[in-house]
Amino acid sequence: MLELARTLGADALHTFLLVPVGCGVDIAAEQMVAPEEYEAMLHWFYDRSLEGGIELKATCAPHYFRVVRQRRAEERRAGGTYGHTAVTAPANGSGGIGPVEITMPGATGINLRPSPAAHSGHPGGHPGGMNAMTKGCLAGTGVCFISHQGEIYPCGYLPVLAGSLQQQSFAEIWQHAAVFEQLRETDNLEGKCGCCEFKNVCMGCRARAFAATGNFLAEEPFCVYEPRAKAGTRGV
Repeated sequence: MLELARTLGADALHTFLLVPVGCGVDIAAEQMVAPEEYEAMLHWFYDRSLEGGIELKATCAPHYFRVVRQRRAEERRAGGTYGHTAVTAPANGSGGIGPVEITMPGATGINLRPSPAAHSGHPGGHPGGMNAMTKGCLAGTGVCFISHQGEIYPCGYLPVLAGSLQQQSFAEIWQHAAVFEQLRETDNLEGKCGCCEFKNVCMGCRARAFAATGNFLAEEPFCVYEPRAKAGTRGV
């Protein structure tokens, strides 16, 4: 897909990770990409983003923000620049990315402010931009979804009703809806997301957590990272 986009002269390629809601629930489990392969893809995506020539964005992939910070921290420790310690995945028989075991060291004390370094092709135009976002999942904190009937949800993939414009103003719902208040406090996250040192920059996909468990505060089911932080400690 990347080579096709380049061949066509596209300015950007935004790759969406599946959120199993709507028509996505009809995809059989054996046909879905495994969490380990998602991890390999995100590392491959990071490597390709450093090549330049096209804007790349991983959408509905909040753990990409964790991957980017891990890779940068590893590169700084190695004394190199972005992209010098690439971790790539082997191709499978169809020419795509195959499953691979990837172990990256955790990183703490990471500055969330954009880096001044420039790199064409990375989200937002340089590795520090990350499309001007400061974290992964923005449901209920940076975005929301309004249906044609005026119903408001945290995002288009998370069917948890926050309120209705037929009953309240948008400002009232946005500022005070219980579901939004829950999503805006990362200490509410459960499972390994709740004790992950990257929870404030990733947060996991709340829609995938809901699809898998019925609980939008549960841990991200497509993330293989095991947090180094102890339960109850604050993340970065």
